[in-house]
Amino acid sequence: MRTLRTACCGFAVAMMTASSAHAVGESVGGFPNWRERTLHQFMNRARVDPASDLAACPSANCLEKSCYKAVAPLYYDLKLGRAARFHSDEMKQQGYFAHDSKCAIVSNISTIYPGQCSGAASCACMAGTATSWSARVQLFGTSTSGEIIASPTDPKQAFYLWLYEPTTVSTCGYTSQNGHRYNILQAGPAVGNGVTDAGSSVGDFGGTAGTYKIPSGSHYPQTGASVEMWANWKDQAGPSQAIVNVEGKCSTMSLKFGTAQSGAYLASLTGLGTSCQRYRFEFKDSSGAAVMFPETGAYFIGTGCASDKSDFSSSPPPSCGCTPSCGGKSCGDDGCGSVCGTCDEGLACTDGQCVAIPTDGNPDPIDVSASGCSCDLSQSSSPAAAQLATASMVLGLLLLRRLRKNPV
Repeated sequence: MRTLRTACCGFAVAMMTASSAHAVGESVGGFPNWRERTLHQFMNRARVDPASDLAACPSANCLEKSCYKAVAPLYYDLKLGRAARFHSDEMKQQGYFAHDSKCAIVSNISTIYPGQCSGAASCACMAGTATSWSARVQLFGTSTSGEIIASPTDPKQAFYLWLYEPTTVSTCGYTSQNGHRYNILQAGPAVGNGVTDAGSSVGDFGGTAGTYKIPSGSHYPQTGASVEMWANWKDQAGPSQAIVNVEGKCSTMSLKFGTAQSGAYLASLTGLGTSCQRYRFEFKDSSGAAVMFPETGAYFIGTGCASDKSDFSSSPPPSCGCTPSCGGKSCGDDGCGSVCGTCDEGLACTDGQCVAIPTDGNPDPIDVSASGCSCDLSQSSSPAAAQLATASMVLGLLLLRRLRKNPV
């Protein structure tokens, strides 16, 4: 094995599982969070136009960059996402950095993580031989063709550490030197990323391809004077509308990478301030049908906006150009297709105010609020759909070839 202080990768062949049946882009138990979603988006914009994203790669690093051609964007897989975040957490909690787990992982880890177990050895480990990276992913109800890890927590730093890793050969194909770059640009058809506060970044590849026309979208940085809003589009024809709606103020997005049919669209926004603001991507396909991302709800620009740290809001932003009517209201309809606020558990929205739910024998009161170092392990063959489930999941270079499960 060739080890770098900044990168690590590997290879295996495995069968894949299907992604969850939740609405596209919505948070499921806090998965994915902003960092994980942003890594996903960075991967997709590079996949649809490798030449553009590799243009800035140092000349001595990406010697084989001309080998990469545009491929389909990756779709999110919840099981892979849960497995990836657990690995980020167990490395942080147990103080190590490697693909394989430091201990033998308990067989019910998918059930107890993260609610009852944070990844610490006291709850995640049992006696026995240390669990391999691929066996660990299988504990979350799926299998994987590849895994990449990086020490930076920031998604942009981690992503470009992977994408611009150095290589001394210009031949095409997967090698022990270009594994991170190769997997980002060629593996799939789905991905789950994992990274929490002060933890390493992890990406697990595998799953099955989706069909939704907006496979990913996010913003970077998380907050600031200037924020880039990115979304990928995939369809037989380009969109007839591409906008991002931030609290009712809508901005046109322009094709930046790839083609109109399979490309990454960008809007650069300024003057957003530091408060939490909801947004969603609002596209229309060539027939005029609306395509939203997330499919329901919205994401937040800002930090600490969602209680589950996902940056997801169940309430969409107001309609474009509409001024919400929320004077004196803490909840309920805002007149623009969204809500003035939501009520905490145990409270119901009545006449625009959150009031205590009565306990006089009526257990079902009506709520009138609106609803609203890096490492990689690479690509698989013959991915197949498996049973759906809601529970799914610096640097050194690790290579696994074909059916071998051990690094070389």
